[in-house]
Amino acid sequence: MTTPPVLNLADKHSRFSDIWSPKRIARLDDYEVKLAKAEDEFVWHHHEDEDELFLVTKGRLRIEIENAEPAILGPGEMTVIPKGVRHRPVVEEGPVHMLLLERGSVVNTGDAGGDLTAVVEDI
Repeated sequence: MTTPPVLNLADKHSRFSDIWSPKRIARLDDYEVKLAKAEDEFVWHHHEDEDELFLVTKGRLRIEIENAEPAILGPGEMTVIPKGVRHRPVVEEGPVHMLLLERGSVVNTGDAGGDLTAVVEDI
């Protein structure tokens, strides 16, 4: 067996500039580890069958949650949005760099679709 690669998140984030467009950096069984950059706000949406993990590495992200208080994340903080929960990420202090862990089948805009729907690429 060869030694698994060691990935530097800051280096990987430096390789792209587009916002709200996750880039895959690794696979873990049927999950994908993705990096994304964010500015302004995303669309309200939910994922019917998948939980979604957000880990902020730079900036400050507020995840608005329908009928609940928002989750506010700074560098080194994470949360998991359970499947079926309607939410909207909003940048409070940016740009935001984040790591996402989600099933490979997840569409970033969930049930909302639209112009911000990304085709996930490897970096």
